Formats: sequence, structure tokens, C-alpha cells
Amino acid sequence: MRAWIGLAWLLAMVAVVHAGEPFTKHNVVLLQPSSVLEARVVSLDAMAQYIRNVEVAAKEGVLAARSTRPAAGFIVLAVQPGERSRVWLDFDSPPSFETGQQLVARINAVKPFEVRSGPVVVALKVGLWDAFESKRIAPSPAEWKAATHKAGKQLEIDELMEQLWRDGTPAPR
Repeated sequence: MRAWIGLAWLLAMVAVVHAGEPFTKHNVVLLQPSSVLEARVVSLDAMAQYIRNVEVAAKEGVLAARSTRPAAGFIVLAVQPGERSRVWLDFDSPPSFETGQQLVARINAVKPFEVRSGPVVVALKVGLWDAFESKRIAPSPAEWKAATHKAGKQLEIDELMEQLWRDGTPAPR
């Protein structure tokens, strides 16, 4: 009997030690044609650095939350001229409320890269705490669905961003 208790304790400790990878980026999803991105992104290096900084901030946000609930989906990023940015979360099964708050707060603190003449919108396909990769190929956050429903038609990404910024314009940084 003692051997079984010891084995159960050992297995429990192994489970605690292997809590999983808090943040995994599976892919970057470009949500606009390359011609639009080429015209709007001032520096590809600055955009790449922004995405790396968002990844670091996201990992910090996941670690700051007490939950280790697995979640898979998208972190959607939009950057407007004037160093304004927005973030949306679109997960298959949402992370804890605290994790979501930490993710948004930490990512919003990342200084955006410079863009010109319109928004640049990308998504990070991610997994939290070793979640399986989402089978979806693109995000559709709830706020986007609501804006599309309000418009009564499918909106192109520029129209969608214009609508969302008008309805909830964030202050410039």
C-alpha cells in the first residue's frame, strides 16, 4: 500500500513540474493583401520587432495570471497611423477572465510600429499552456462580428477598422 501512495505522490509531483509551455506562437496571419501591407508598413524590421515585443508581453501576461487553463486561438493586432493600436482576443475556448485581462493590458502597453495611410491588421495564432493549435485559419473576434451585424453586410478589413475605431476610439499613446 505504501508503494502505491509513494507512486501516486511521485506522479502528482511530475504533473506539477510539467505545467506546460505558457505561450506558443504557431503562426502570424496577415489579414490584408501584401500590396496593402507594403504601402502601409514604414519598416518591416519595426513591424517584426513589434510582433516579437507583443509575444514577450503576451507570455508575461499569461504568467501573471493565476490560471493554467489551456486555450487556443488568435491575438489580433491593429495599428493605425499616429501610433494607435488595438488588440482583440479570439480563442476557441477562452482563457480565464484574468488571463484575458492580463494579455490585453500587457499587449496594449507595447509601443506600436509606424504605419501610413491606413490600418495594418495581423493576428498571432497562439496556444496557451500547451493547448492544441486552433483548426481555424483566421480570426473573427466577437466585436468584429457585432460590427458586421450592425452594418448589415460583410465588411472589408479597412471598413471594419474604421467602424471599430469610430465606435471605440482609443486615445493615441
